[in-house]
Amino acid sequence: MPETPETPHSSDDAGSSPEAGTPEGSAAAEGSASPDAAGGREGSDAAEEAEAPETAEDAAAAAPDDAEPVNLVEAAVLEAAARVTLPFQAARADRSFATAFWYNDLVETAAGHEVIRQYLVTAESRTRYELGQFTLRDGLAAPELPADELVLPSFARKWTRLGDLGVAVMPTTDLHIHAEKRGWHWTTDEVTAGLAAQPADIAQIGAEPLPAYALGHTVEEQAGRKHPDRPQVLLPGAVTRTSDDPAAPVRWTTPLPDGFAGAPVFAAVPMDDDQIKLVCLGLLLPAIRPVAPRQAPEGAPAATTPAASATVVTFDLLRPAIHAVTPSLKRHWWQRR
Repeated sequence: MPETPETPHSSDDAGSSPEAGTPEGSAAAEGSASPDAAGGREGSDAAEEAEAPETAEDAAAAAPDDAEPVNLVEAAVLEAAARVTLPFQAARADRSFATAFWYNDLVETAAGHEVIRQYLVTAESRTRYELGQFTLRDGLAAPELPADELVLPSFARKWTRLGDLGVAVMPTTDLHIHAEKRGWHWTTDEVTAGLAAQPADIAQIGAEPLPAYALGHTVEEQAGRKHPDRPQVLLPGAVTRTSDDPAAPVRWTTPLPDGFAGAPVFAAVPMDDDQIKLVCLGLLLPAIRPVAPRQAPEGAPAATTPAASATVVTFDLLRPAIHAVTPSLKRHWWQRR
């Protein structure tokens, strides 16, 4: 399975303590590629948010001539989304390992500019504890920071549950405020309107497995380290529906490593002009192992234990659910709606 470059550790000195590592303040990081303190961003430069994602062929063409041959879709995923993910866990406890990803909700397009609200998105079941810890890896912050932990008290209360989807979102405003106060800024990629799958893309998933890739952070114990390493891994697999019903749940068909709950899932889907495009289908929920069958009677063939099955919550469900929790824009009395 392809693994992205080794992940050094980067956060401010205070980020490893609950108090100092808590995002606080009232202004977001100036100059960051993320929304302002109100949670949105306006301006003509935001128009690129809705651009169609590059094709796998484009990503492969951009690779150095002496690079090792890679799968075109793998190359496209890493080109578009290597800095989308952020590993986290219950702080101090080394449990509830998961992956979150940065998502830009397109709120409005008007007068040549776009307004977005930015969130971290993950599996809700991995957010239910008081003290959370993000691992800051290489490429997510500038300038590079000397520590690798960002600890947040009141962690569970920072997340908003999206109905019964099993998904939670956290507005990123406080994370940008925290970075600005300490003299750095986030340098992430985001899943944008152009990369997030549209309903027509999701409709192409049927009972026949569709090759896909999960981009998440595994858990690797390292001698002499206080916490396990969380390297980013691009995991090949497939997605399929549980039946031919287009409303049937979408499943990830291969085993998942610990730490992949909340990871985004990518696939190349066909386009009308005989080309393909890269999309983010949605995110992975923790795999749930079905109840094992009862012991077979004596003399009968032994029954096998059913494999764990992970659900993919797709963007035809995610997009409207996230948009529903996004605050409406405040307008002056003289501005028309």
